[in-house]
Amino acid sequence: MSFNFLPKEEKFFDYLTQQAENLMKAADFFKDAIKDGRLDEEEVKKIHALEQEGDTLAHEITDMLNRTFITPIDREDIYALANQLDDVLDMLNAMAGRMKLYKLNPTDPHFAQFIDLIDQAAAALANAVKHMPDTKRQRRVLDYCIEINRLENLGDAVREKAISNLFENEKDPIMVIKWKEIYEVAEGTLDKCEHVAKVIEGILVKHG
Repeated sequence: MSFNFLPKEEKFFDYLTQQAENLMKAADFFKDAIKDGRLDEEEVKKIHALEQEGDTLAHEITDMLNRTFITPIDREDIYALANQLDDVLDMLNAMAGRMKLYKLNPTDPHFAQFIDLIDQAAAALANAVKHMPDTKRQRRVLDYCIEINRLENLGDAVREKAISNLFENEKDPIMVIKWKEIYEVAEGTLDKCEHVAKVIEGILVKHG
């Protein structure tokens, strides 16, 4: 695999790496917050601030695409990768907001499992994006993508178990509705991580 870079082109991967690392930071913060049993106004604001930073980076990448004639990989691939990374962080931010709005207990064990899986997937994405331009590490990048697929499969199993437990043990129908939505958004966030991994795999295949 080879990427033919001009100096200005490297900025695309610099920005994509910043974007992926910002997502990882948000997932880490979310995981630490619920581990400590808190998800109040300050925590939600912090996650929202990181989501806004992600939006800014995505807009900057789009702006660079509009101003750059030669790109290191196809511009539609850069655009897809930037926007899908942004989508993952949007979903994480939405999940935090819904948890606070619905006044749900962040220490719910199934929710904690989801956040741990999302945190691992975000770290794998950050590593994959970081190493994409390195021709000597394409196998490692693919391994990160495979790991994300494994985590998404685990997320499917957690969702089934969580919703089954919810219907079996929760007597309040409103709480059933709230938690079911949260579990589905969490599982959808892992699905979106897998979509990002597929974009990365497609780029590697195209330039292999």
